[in-house]
Amino acid sequence: MENKEKIKSSVDYRILIMSGNDYYKIGTIIIKTHKGDIFYTPSNNYIESPITLEKKEFEHISWHINGQVHIKRKGCIEKYEIIQKDGDRQKLSEMGFQEMLADTIKDFTILPIYQKEVTPLDVVFDVGNYKGQVCFKFSIVSGKLIVAQCRGQKVPIKQVNINDANDGIAVSQRALGWHSGNADVGLQYSLKKSNKNIRTNRKIFIPHDMKITKKNIKL
Repeated sequence: MENKEKIKSSVDYRILIMSGNDYYKIGTIIIKTHKGDIFYTPSNNYIESPITLEKKEFEHISWHINGQVHIKRKGCIEKYEIIQKDGDRQKLSEMGFQEMLADTIKDFTILPIYQKEVTPLDVVFDVGNYKGQVCFKFSIVSGKLIVAQCRGQKVPIKQVNINDANDGIAVSQRALGWHSGNADVGLQYSLKKSNKNIRTNRKIFIPHDMKITKKNIKL
């Protein structure tokens, strides 16, 4: 009988900042393998809300294949708070490019130090000697748009070399995975220097739908 590899129901990895010999934990990404839903758990509990501008204790933020975006808070009676409802945002499978999250951290040394083993799947940003405010960004891009651009087609995105940007520190990419039926979805993670004025030690911003689709791209 043929042996088949058991496919896990979810995959998770850490987002880390490496400074000297220490790894500071920004958060955790969890991907539901078969559904394609994406979860982000910040490493600090209290963060300024993207809606009320109040300090809230986050459990996770989730992006679902139907377009909905949810926030789950610890200790709340409600199961979750809907940020964008079904129909307010493109389905994940239709996105050409979308900024998903901007997590600004005033001082990354206040983040928890990650003391477990770092794996090859973990996203590690080496900040070198930099000390100061940073912004972690998460975005999605369709491989279909990248291929179309390479073939000379006009697309609403352009490639950016983070090394050429004064505020760029590092960038890393992962794939959503073919099991979800969205094999061409690329997950982009970047860390930048930031001088944005924030009232708290940490602030999360969830952009609205950018309306950049891959539906009209023909290869």
